[in-house]
Amino acid sequence: MKWLAQISRVLVGVLFILSGLIKANDTLGFSYKLEEYFEIFNMPFLNPYAVLFSMLICIFEIISGFALLLGIYNKLNAWLLLVLIVFFTILTGYSAITHKVTDCGCFGDALKLTPFTSFMKDVVLLILILFIIFGLKHIQPLFNKVILNITLSAAFLVATFFTLYTYMFLPVKDFLPYKIGNDIEALTLTPADAPKDEIEMLFIYEKGGQRYEFTADKLPEDIDQYEFVDRQDKLIKEGFKPPIHDFKLYDANGIEFTDSLFAGDGYKLILVQTKTEASRKGIEEQLAQLSKGWIESGKPLWALTSSNLVDAQKYAQNHSFLFNYYNMDAIPLKSMLRSNPGVMLLNKNVVVKKWGAYNIPSFATVQKYMR
Repeated sequence: MKWLAQISRVLVGVLFILSGLIKANDTLGFSYKLEEYFEIFNMPFLNPYAVLFSMLICIFEIISGFALLLGIYNKLNAWLLLVLIVFFTILTGYSAITHKVTDCGCFGDALKLTPFTSFMKDVVLLILILFIIFGLKHIQPLFNKVILNITLSAAFLVATFFTLYTYMFLPVKDFLPYKIGNDIEALTLTPADAPKDEIEMLFIYEKGGQRYEFTADKLPEDIDQYEFVDRQDKLIKEGFKPPIHDFKLYDANGIEFTDSLFAGDGYKLILVQTKTEASRKGIEEQLAQLSKGWIESGKPLWALTSSNLVDAQKYAQNHSFLFNYYNMDAIPLKSMLRSNPGVMLLNKNVVVKKWGAYNIPSFATVQKYMR
């Protein structure tokens, strides 16, 4: 039991530190995943607290991991980890059964896990934490109490600072397809020779009050004795899907302007406001000055939102913005910039620079990134 406890302590400690750091790198992204769970369990009233919960979970995972490695507060830490892992095992187990959440968000966008893999990972962690609990007497502090407390306090401060920094100024490491250096248009294209979805047609019939599903080549000989109900397409094998497959924008009349945004080889500025009504307050003057300077320079500016365009235009008029908004689904907007609002500079549809709500640039600052 001694060696099992020690090995488990190291494995669990390192894994929780890595998991916490990866999630802390994108706290807003992790909060979106929490909102998915809140919706599934019919608890939308928790959505306003999703960001706070995501931050607390990230910091807790990092600190708990360090505490395990240092051998401090072992009993309290082990039981808290047990409660946490039981909770997450239930969540991932539910996802594995229902497939309502296709990725647990355990490692953010750095590593995507299937629901079943996430569940098995949590089961293994649960076993390792049980080894730690049963072997608590074998886990001794690495240093004296003063050094341990100073080290843990420093880890807490660093974890908290990192979590707040990435929330305010965008992830340090961007794992999404809209990261700096990527060509957005190129990532929306499907190669001519790319594998396509394999679809199988299913015919649904009813006989004697019971429903049956048949493929086209396996219809029963007495099919005339069955009553036809429906025909459905079943996905057998998913084909190639471009990394960016939902980048589409529309004006107030429902006319698509995606090609217009991609047209042209020069610089263009994209303002992302997932929800204008939920946008960070007090920076409207900065947005107005930036957009004014950019538009007067003769370069295109595209303002994208998932809000109702009537409301968005009222918002624009109230703050003297010189541009119109276009509609886009919230999912790609959240992937483009982990901020509301945020600004992205493109050159020939290649991402040059991104800014979040807490460091909206001036027009002069944007010009420094234009060659």
